[in-house]
Amino acid sequence: MVDPNTLLHYTNVFDAMLDAVYVALKNLNVSAAVPVLVTETGWPSYGDRKEEPYASRDNANTYNSNLIKHVVTDKPGTPMRPGAQASVYIYELFNEDLRPGPVSEANWGLFHGNGTPVYLLHVNGTDGFLGNDTTDRTFCIAADDADEKAVQAAMDWACGPGRSDCTAIQPGQGCYQPNDVRSHASFAFNTYYQSQGKAGGSCYFQGAGMVTTTDPSEYFLFINSDAYR
Repeated sequence: MVDPNTLLHYTNVFDAMLDAVYVALKNLNVSAAVPVLVTETGWPSYGDRKEEPYASRDNANTYNSNLIKHVVTDKPGTPMRPGAQASVYIYELFNEDLRPGPVSEANWGLFHGNGTPVYLLHVNGTDGFLGNDTTDRTFCIAADDADEKAVQAAMDWACGPGRSDCTAIQPGQGCYQPNDVRSHASFAFNTYYQSQGKAGGSCYFQGAGMVTTTDPSEYFLFINSDAYR
């Protein structure tokens, strides 16, 4: 978008908001040398399904990954102040499980309280490094907030057209227990994810899957370890 007053070209609202602050400061005769700090910016990874449909892991990952890339690796500054990058702080590091208010209020963190990532930042693009992955080992499991019918449908696809080897979760096989949809789906999702070389998007399953650093083999009483690595 081109600002009709300044004719400056904007590609994101973040830069436009910063430049709006700079204009306000100038109108108040505040010195341009005064630093501007963005103390809170981020996106919730989960919210009420009806009231907060855009609070999702995908949107949070997209926003925060692109924010970091924009601030750290893109040409610094804004159209009005090129080269003068403001300090930016992501809101927030950890989910606040007991925070009152809308569901999203407790789900702004990059990490759960136990230190595991809520989602993995793709800072350098789809196949780039995962900014909050401290193990360099990732897996795909059924998303906690996904509807069970959606999880079942995604598992049917993974074990069918997706050609995942789901033999181990059949009755009498090593990973049949526990016998529930999410456990079996986590096996199927991860088998597909690993077979695709952990490629970006291979753990999406229409929102039913999520990337994690927790080995899903812990869900099973007996495992075929080759299915996970």
